[in-house]
Amino acid sequence: MKQPLDYMYVFLRVLFALAMTGGFPAHADDQGAPDEILTLRQALDWVLLHNPELAASSHGVRAAEGTVRQAGTLPNPEIEIEAEEFGGSEERKGYDAAQTTLSLSQSVELGGKRGKRQRVAQSEARLAGWAYEAKRLDVLAETKKAFVDVLLAQGQLKLAESLLALAEDVRQTVAERVKAGKVPLLEETKASVEAVAARIARDLAMRELDAARKRLAATWGGTAPLFKEAGGDLDFIQEIPSMEKLSASLDDSPAIARWKDEVALGQRSLALAKAERMPNVDVSAGIRRFEDDGSYAGVAGISLPLPLFDRNAGGILAAEHQAARAEYEQRAARLRAMTELVEAYSQLETARAEALAIKAELLPGAQQAFDAAQTGYREGKFGHLEVLDTQRTLSEAKARSLEVLAAYQKAAADVERLTGSPLNTIQ
Repeated sequence: MKQPLDYMYVFLRVLFALAMTGGFPAHADDQGAPDEILTLRQALDWVLLHNPELAASSHGVRAAEGTVRQAGTLPNPEIEIEAEEFGGSEERKGYDAAQTTLSLSQSVELGGKRGKRQRVAQSEARLAGWAYEAKRLDVLAETKKAFVDVLLAQGQLKLAESLLALAEDVRQTVAERVKAGKVPLLEETKASVEAVAARIARDLAMRELDAARKRLAATWGGTAPLFKEAGGDLDFIQEIPSMEKLSASLDDSPAIARWKDEVALGQRSLALAKAERMPNVDVSAGIRRFEDDGSYAGVAGISLPLPLFDRNAGGILAAEHQAARAEYEQRAARLRAMTELVEAYSQLETARAEALAIKAELLPGAQQAFDAAQTGYREGKFGHLEVLDTQRTLSEAKARSLEVLAAYQKAAADVERLTGSPLNTIQ
């Protein structure tokens, strides 16, 4: 079982990340972004250091830590110099009859306001830590999905290139048979059309890959991808944890665990609001000089506002309802997260089952049918239409396999985001 998050742990981790980046997200293109073959691990590490949203959230943690420090400070004392009984008429015309007072005053907070204010700030700092953790999981999931899109686009381009090569091969074979007078010219025209369509599909796949690579680079703030290829295997299907095990880890995820601190914040804010009913006391002490004879005397005072009109009733009422709201929001968040997990897990199971079925049954059968059709065509047993039909079936099966594998990986990313537990589905 994972331990509850400590916001100081998050704060220290954020400090390390900021130290590595100089305190702000640099453009990855200018800072030695990954090149050549990019692995998922490299992409995730890079995005943790350079993602602008994550950097903004990390500064939120640091800001909350500053608020905690400030909440524990005492009010500053005040020094006052006062002169009176001068600049008048007769014997008070000059300064000889004046009185000069030097005093120091201090506001004293009653009702434990300072301690309660600190506890409120500490709860807010913990929530800032949870916000950072939630953003981190979101960014990692988005990055993994973007990485999957690149792997998918690479696979689709590879498939499109193989289909183009195959279409050109079929066109050449048909052309030879037309030249030999074995098939009509119409067969060659059809084969040429198929080759043109395959070339258009290849060009489209190239553009889609370029767009996917740019989307991946954008996750770490890059404007242009420097890596040449994403390295990884979509076709890595493993046993997935049970729903019971994943739902048990849900309570430790930021989406759920943060509400414990939200409830605590509501209760602490209510305690502070009640403490603010009690006014603060201002005490002062000083010394007074009488200019007419050069004598001195002490002065002291105390002031206390009378809580006749403002007893912070509105603030207390608001804090009471905020505390109650947090408790209901906690229940709602649990239900919402469980619903999302059930949906993501269902998509994961469905995609996994379909991917295994395609790999075990559909692809071998489609490949066998295509090989047989090609052989039969060369031997004159089948026509061009039979070859095209089996070719289309095989390409559709391969394309569907890629799409299902990508859906499986993206569903796994959603499960990881919701539970905070890595499934390690890409090798």
